[in-house]
Amino acid sequence: MGNFFQEAAGDSASTLGIGMEQMFAQGLTWMLSKIDIRIEGLPQTGDDVILRTWPNGTDRIYAMRCIEMIDAQGKKLAGASYAYLVVDIKSRKLVRPERIMTEAMKTDRPLPFADLEPGLHGVAGFEPEALGSFTDSFLVMAAPRHIDNNGHVNNAFELNWLCDAVPLEERGAGNLKRIKIEFNSEIKMGELLKVKWKRCEGTRDFLSVVERDGQILCRGLTRWE
Repeated sequence: MGNFFQEAAGDSASTLGIGMEQMFAQGLTWMLSKIDIRIEGLPQTGDDVILRTWPNGTDRIYAMRCIEMIDAQGKKLAGASYAYLVVDIKSRKLVRPERIMTEAMKTDRPLPFADLEPGLHGVAGFEPEALGSFTDSFLVMAAPRHIDNNGHVNNAFELNWLCDAVPLEERGAGNLKRIKIEFNSEIKMGELLKVKWKRCEGTRDFLSVVERDGQILCRGLTRWE
């Protein structure tokens, strides 16, 4: 699903004149910072689905985008809210999103689900001193196939790692219902990473992290039913 959402967002941005190639020409790039995905159902092999996406204005330093997946009968399967940063490629400094987000790109279309809020604001358990309470899941080396046009690991792989961190026997019926992620730092090719997890006590929520030498590079909350 992460790849579908990413491709839909990229195609839409290109149509609006702010795709990766157009951004590179200005010395700028997009970097995904925070996501929130709510899943009501997943398509099966051979099913037709429709992806819809639209820019959703700006929020401080973030350019917001909505994405949703519906089936052939019009039922909403999943919806997401993504928060992007605009970054100057040379200086690596942030650029205000209003510099490229014109008035014509604004829309009053509502969120796919009203409770979507990218990131992990208010979620406890990720403090540096809490890393010792996480359980090791697996090691992974950032390989060439993981690297995107920005020269770092593509967010879709990080999403997969954070979900895969939770052991199969901990996932109940195995239905993933929510994914909330923050991407904290770039992951470069050749870096050896540790992926860890822990359960939020009394819930079906799990916290997971990708870390390097004690630094949390990305972190996520997943909910399984």
